[in-house]
Amino acid sequence: MSKGKQTKTSFKQKQFLSTTRPLEMLHMDLFGPSRTMSIGGNYYGLVVVDDFSRYTWTLFLVTKDQAFSAFMKLAKIIQNEKNCSIAAIKTDHGREFQNENFEMFCEKFGIQHNFSAPRTPQQNEVVERKNRALEEIARTLLNETNFPKYLWADAVNTACYVLNRVLIRPILKKTPYELFKGRKPNISHFRVFGCKCFILNNGKDNLGNSKADEGIFLGYSSQSHAYRAYNKRTMLIEETVHITFDETNQKMQDKHKNSADDEETRRLQKLTEIVEEQNKELDTAELDTAKRETVEWRVPRNLSLDNVIGQINKGVSTRNSLNLLCEHMAFVSQIEPKTVQEALNDSNWISVMQEELNQFTRNDVWSLVPKTSGMNVIGTKWVFRNKMDEQGIIVRNKARLVAKGYNQEEGIDYDETYAPVARIEAVRLLLAYACLSGFKLFQMDVKSAFLNGFINEEVYVTQPPGFEDHKLPGHVYKLKKALYGLKQAPRQWYERLSNFLLSKNYQRGQVDKTLFIKNSENDIILVQVYVDDIIFGSTNELLCQEFVLDMQGEFEMSMMGELNYFLGLQIKQLQNGTFLN
Repeated sequence: MSKGKQTKTSFKQKQFLSTTRPLEMLHMDLFGPSRTMSIGGNYYGLVVVDDFSRYTWTLFLVTKDQAFSAFMKLAKIIQNEKNCSIAAIKTDHGREFQNENFEMFCEKFGIQHNFSAPRTPQQNEVVERKNRALEEIARTLLNETNFPKYLWADAVNTACYVLNRVLIRPILKKTPYELFKGRKPNISHFRVFGCKCFILNNGKDNLGNSKADEGIFLGYSSQSHAYRAYNKRTMLIEETVHITFDETNQKMQDKHKNSADDEETRRLQKLTEIVEEQNKELDTAELDTAKRETVEWRVPRNLSLDNVIGQINKGVSTRNSLNLLCEHMAFVSQIEPKTVQEALNDSNWISVMQEELNQFTRNDVWSLVPKTSGMNVIGTKWVFRNKMDEQGIIVRNKARLVAKGYNQEEGIDYDETYAPVARIEAVRLLLAYACLSGFKLFQMDVKSAFLNGFINEEVYVTQPPGFEDHKLPGHVYKLKKALYGLKQAPRQWYERLSNFLLSKNYQRGQVDKTLFIKNSENDIILVQVYVDDIIFGSTNELLCQEFVLDMQGEFEMSMMGELNYFLGLQIKQLQNGTFLN
């Protein structure tokens, strides 16, 4: 090999655990010095990471030579807490770690001291990556709040506190806090860093003064269950639990307050212009589309447009354009109500709820009957969701009336509940097979799928909240078909759909019960069912058309066209392959 072609060795990510318990291996590294001294007079930060749980400690130092004494104190605390000893530590060759103090400490307690190779931080990447994450989050917190740089230690401490409780450890699928402490973390006390807060005086001032001081939230105490806040009156950082928070964005509030009248005038003008131009836009839509398609977009020579997922002619979407789009979506509510009362105050949600009840009428789901003694009546409730596209824009409001299935009694209201559901691996295999066979997959959706499943038991539910019959308020509904929320609803829908497909000469998969196959001479059609979403494709386009007609004749469907987004996968099917994102 030529000396001029020598390259660095690659480091692949490990797909297994190197340790089996906490404190079996500790990774350590130092960052700093900071150009600005922290409030505590520190310039350096010592980061210690447990290899098994990825639980992290941050210790702040004035000078590098304090690293040993800080680690020795931490080691005593965590060893007493876990009632086990540290087996090994791993550091770089910095003189703050490779010195006589560390060597004597490791020999005394039987700790193995491992070092990464010189100029190879990849061998100690656990703590190196944690270092970078803490620094970047702390820098973001300070820049977002415009805080002075001497608060960098509080920002790093807050970042470490939060990461220990929200990150998921790969392979083990648990948070560092849960792996190290043995219990799930409580994050209900989390607050916005830098938000305004009010600190109780606790009787420190004379009568007549206010009972609370205004302050700034700076994080969480590492020694007690308390918050850290900067008191603007005393100009001191306090630790207290007697504190209330104002987490609103004050900058945005001031901005809107100063320009409220002007903004309202501009909105009215824009809405007026939009209404006047709607007819013109409808007439010229096809012409505009043709013009956009003729635009030549400059792309790099080595970039193939076939590998681009999405429409390149759409251009770049900025935050400002998205805000304008959301402001004028007059037919879609941007608020997701929490209660029925909130929804009934919004005309958009009322129409959506009425459409849901119209589905019940069209599918002959229930009938109103008098309530008698001995009936096990199940309650109903509304569930409200805003449906978004892959860009996160709200495109549809969805209201679903569901039954409170947790009140059902086995043997009375239901018997069997199991229903097979397609796995993501099965969808990937279907995509691979379609790509290999050279045909495209399509997607269709069943409207209110569970309302198509017949039920065998006598089930009674209350009238929908907000839509009670004012003439018969004491009556209840007897179900003829399954309702969302019932324990047997998925099974009844699966049985209805599978029986229909089997009657059309489809064969059910032997391993995957959600896959249905139909052979016609030399052609084949595959149908994959995921609850109410159906993926299908065939080597013969006529078989796809026949399948669509059969489904639309039996169920109320909405044809969604070519498969491009499913279960979080963005899919683009091209002649030279299928691309997932």
